[in-house]
Amino acid sequence: MTPKAQHLVDSIFKKLKTYKNKKIFLEKESLNKFIFSLLKEN
Repeated sequence: MTPKAQHLVDSIFKKLKTYKNKKIFLEKESLNKFIFSLLKEN
C-alpha cells in the first residue's frame, strides 16, 4: 500500500475511533483490508 493510502486509512481509523455517539468495534487490519479492496484495480 502506498504511503498516501496508508495515511488515508490511518486518518479514517482515528476519526472513527474518536466518534463518541455510538460504540464502534473496529480493528485497524480489517479497515486496512476494506480500504485496499475499494482501491484495488481489477
